[in-house]
Amino acid sequence: MKVRINATGDTIVLKFVRPNPDIKLEGYILGYGSSMFSKQFIQLPENGEPYETEIDAEPKYLVAVQPIPTNDVKKHCTGKVNLDKPLHLVIDSITSTSVLLSWGTYLKTPYEGNIMNDCLEDGHYTIRYRERNRKWIYQTCPTTDTVIDNLNPNTPYEFGVRPNKDDRSGVWSKPVIHNTNMGVVSEKNRMTYKANRPPFAKTMGGNHGSLFPPRHALHNKTQPGLFKNPGFVGATKTSFGEKRTDQSQDKNSILNHNLPPVTTKPSKPKTTSAPSVTAPRFETWENSSVFSSVPASKIDAMGKERYIAPHVVYKTDKKPEEPCSITTSLSYFPEEEGGEQNVTNPPRTPPSNLTVVTVEGCPSFIILDWQKTDNETTEYEVISTTKGPDGEQVSILVTNQTHTAVENLKPESSYEFKVKPKNELGEGPPSEPVSFSTESADPRVSENVSGKDAIWTQFPFKTDAYSECNGKQYVKRTWYRKFVGIQLCNSLRYKIYLSDSLNGKFYNIGDQTGHGEDHCQFVDSFLDGRTGTQLPADQLPSRPGFYRAVRQEPVHFGQIGGNSHVTYVAWYECGTPIPGKW
Repeated sequence: MKVRINATGDTIVLKFVRPNPDIKLEGYILGYGSSMFSKQFIQLPENGEPYETEIDAEPKYLVAVQPIPTNDVKKHCTGKVNLDKPLHLVIDSITSTSVLLSWGTYLKTPYEGNIMNDCLEDGHYTIRYRERNRKWIYQTCPTTDTVIDNLNPNTPYEFGVRPNKDDRSGVWSKPVIHNTNMGVVSEKNRMTYKANRPPFAKTMGGNHGSLFPPRHALHNKTQPGLFKNPGFVGATKTSFGEKRTDQSQDKNSILNHNLPPVTTKPSKPKTTSAPSVTAPRFETWENSSVFSSVPASKIDAMGKERYIAPHVVYKTDKKPEEPCSITTSLSYFPEEEGGEQNVTNPPRTPPSNLTVVTVEGCPSFIILDWQKTDNETTEYEVISTTKGPDGEQVSILVTNQTHTAVENLKPESSYEFKVKPKNELGEGPPSEPVSFSTESADPRVSENVSGKDAIWTQFPFKTDAYSECNGKQYVKRTWYRKFVGIQLCNSLRYKIYLSDSLNGKFYNIGDQTGHGEDHCQFVDSFLDGRTGTQLPADQLPSRPGFYRAVRQEPVHFGQIGGNSHVTYVAWYECGTPIPGKW
């Protein structure tokens, strides 16, 4: 950095030549005079704005200026994960179906402190939870706070957490029993509920109507079911064979008594114009024609050869303009159900036939599939390893299935995967490791500008909720001078919100000419995205939000849904993984 000095009359101008125009300066001016009264200390503005002031004549001045350091978003971690000491786990209810888990070496209250100060590199943790005496469900987390959702209301659950480091696991915390809240449906949620489910008619003369769907053409005397006998007067027969006697009276009074208007069942939710391939029922990747041991094209979008090996299987049917979808790919891997197992020994045999299933054109995730070991295995640790500039990086997932998705992989990177069987008595031998190299990032999805990559920061924000995603929340600043908020279903399916301020409310984004396909621009994707349930605006609750008609158009703020002719959706798939780091 250089300084130019210009003296004119009684004015001296110091102009600092900065390395680039985005650099801001900080520092101070210290004056020394012939007497104590001329000494001055002037602190330059903290925000780096230009500064102008009058100072005494004659004294000498010391000017100290330096560039303000750029905000280093990478968190430096010093803490070590103690695998031998159980963690303290605290649980608090958020809604009737979700709870907040918070843990640490010392006892703390839920959500203590600022999540922005959490260290994302201080270790990995495994959470397990279950209804009492049911099968454990596992989830991994890189931070010391997480939300567990999709729970049953008013139900006792057992929770535990343990630390992981490299390929070793620590001890489980003491089990904590927490009872979820009783579910209460607010008026706002009731409106959403009505918009998405067909109404049910009441039974005549009673309040047990939730069991009976509306019957069409009920006035027809030949209608089968409720009124088989036109002369029937005193009792109505339900479809379950029960009878009730009344003093859903003659026939006409029964027919005309409190019948709700006949409503048609809503049509199935529409999907976006982008074709979506989902597995037919009972079709698995092993018997589907869309999976092959070789890719349809041996080179990726950037001309690099795709990785081919006996343990690698390609899903070949994704079109270039389609966004990648973890949900669609997992539909070929049916969930396995199993009850409690009485184990007597640690697992003794390793998993076999470990297979990497990858989708052509999707470098950010793979699905691992393997053969079950023995009847002693109740869970599996999936260990993923890659080497980067900071050395070897290890990620551990825990599952009770014989398959799992590994997300947020980096393009053009080499990985090694292995699976280790476990139960409550110990670990078994791991499978033979398999290798895989991801393909190049597709330039048709997003533009990678060196030095200008947007960084997603995990940050809990307030939402005007209309979402099917309940996972972690991330934010970043956009070129629209607004903040984009993301709530994850998984790394490739998420809800997108916008806000004017980081601490303000994050609002839905409406679309005047479609159903939000072009909103993928807010996560830097060039694709027209796949979206959630598409309903006409008049079937959506009216709410304030941002909206626009076409890509590149600045957003406006106003009413969306209702009579506004502006639609909004519950999730997006844009092909861009978030947060995008493995």
